[in-house]
Amino acid sequence: MVKALFQTEKTDWLFLIPATTIWVIALFVTAWDFVQIQGTTYRFGIVNGFGLGLGLSGAAIRRVAKRTLGKYYSIALRTSLEHELITHGIYKHVRHPAYLGALMATMAIPLFFASLHGLFLMLGLVPCYLYRIKIEEIMLVRKFGDEYQEYMKKTKRMIPFVY
Repeated sequence: MVKALFQTEKTDWLFLIPATTIWVIALFVTAWDFVQIQGTTYRFGIVNGFGLGLGLSGAAIRRVAKRTLGKYYSIALRTSLEHELITHGIYKHVRHPAYLGALMATMAIPLFFASLHGLFLMLGLVPCYLYRIKIEEIMLVRKFGDEYQEYMKKTKRMIPFVY
């Protein structure tokens, strides 16, 4: 029996489908809110500026996380036969910085357009990401065992010193 080069978690679909659906609907609602309710005149204020800063910060965090993972980065949850546990760089401080960056960037979109409706819908991504973190950590404990459990004791999930 030949082992596959990669193993992809089937439970990942329980994240991908709802998260994509929520994201697309939230984008449409944000656009609808911006055009239909707010009108076409864009007024850049504090909320918009905060959204811009949050989005740029989130994109930067996600980019650093992806670069640090290098060849081990994947959109799907999977490990390779020669997979190594990455605990340096940004991963020294949090276990899931790419998810933190993604959440920050997605929350920034409705904030940038000052769409409260879109923001409430986008918040639906939080439980989706929490679910994905849970299944990813189960997968990583299976792959790396005690090494990953020790890493979990030393680092927070997404927010340094908090969570």
